[in-house]
Amino acid sequence: MHCSRHSPTLPRGLGIASVTVATFCALTFAPAAARAQWAVVTERLEGTQSEATIARIHNSTGHALEFYRDGAGAIRARFSLNAGITTLAKGSCPTLQVDRWSPMNRSVNDAACLATPRWAEYVLGHVTDRQVKSERLLQIMNGSLLTFRFRLDGGDYRDAQFSLAGSKRSLSAALGTDVVVTAR
Repeated sequence: MHCSRHSPTLPRGLGIASVTVATFCALTFAPAAARAQWAVVTERLEGTQSEATIARIHNSTGHALEFYRDGAGAIRARFSLNAGITTLAKGSCPTLQVDRWSPMNRSVNDAACLATPRWAEYVLGHVTDRQVKSERLLQIMNGSLLTFRFRLDGGDYRDAQFSLAGSKRSLSAALGTDVVVTAR
């Protein structure tokens, strides 16, 4: 079996075997972040009695990314470390970047992220009259890859990547199917 990183032209007449080899190669050599799956769940929010619908994905290293709408209508994104990493550096918000858009590490209105040793949370917008004006949220819903860069308590830096394939459908379910997201 031969797999090429280039766009191979498969010879005519090989039929289903060609499709099987091509599929195997695509799945084997696709980035691990691209193979992750989004899930939509309803859970009680940490530290509250309120439940929320949450769009969640775990990457290949066990880090988690969640989006939800809180009781006040704020759209929140939470990045959580896996169980094996120590802790985030105190007072440091991870930087997030969608595809090649400019990176950011602040919530809307230039507010700092809410951070604990295990996770960081950002407010990406607020639902007002069934509409959210958030350029960053729109980028996430239409993007391909979200990268977090973060500093650990010991001073080392790490990156975590999450596939955004399927994010639009999952985030729409979590935010409410009647909510419209616009850039401005």
